[in-house]
Amino acid sequence: MNIRPVEPKDRERIHQILVATARFTQEEVTCAVELVDNALEHPGKDYTVYVLDEPDSGPRRMVQGYVCYGPTPLTDGVWDLYWIAVDPKQQGHGFGQLLLKFVENEVRRHRGRMLLIETSSKESYGPTMRFYQRSGYDEISRIKDFYRIEDDKVVFCKKLAQP
Repeated sequence: MNIRPVEPKDRERIHQILVATARFTQEEVTCAVELVDNALEHPGKDYTVYVLDEPDSGPRRMVQGYVCYGPTPLTDGVWDLYWIAVDPKQQGHGFGQLLLKFVENEVRRHRGRMLLIETSSKESYGPTMRFYQRSGYDEISRIKDFYRIEDDKVVFCKKLAQP
């Protein structure tokens, strides 16, 4: 596995992965790709995007997943994980865990003390919420009917010990 900064050539593959997960609306996919564009146009500003490619995926090293994160404005050491997605054909192989651990280590490296993740309570997000819980994240907040009726906003948090 290789985790590296996003490059313009990765944009379309990230779009494909987001669509293939079948969890996101078209509006959500558009928003996610806009954050990738922002990270490409303004590196190191608000959003940071990395991709995971697999050496065994052929000569072009196909991207298998990606992550988007950044510091939470006006806070001291708090970071947000905005997006994490892995090609559904590759889920269950630990790629999501690799990306999440990578982000946690990067946040620690930048003296971050807390990583927050917001997600939906839709039934289709059940595996996502279990993934965060298995990764040591605690549900710290739930706003009922936030996104739409019967679709709560769920916030997960992990406090990160400094190395």
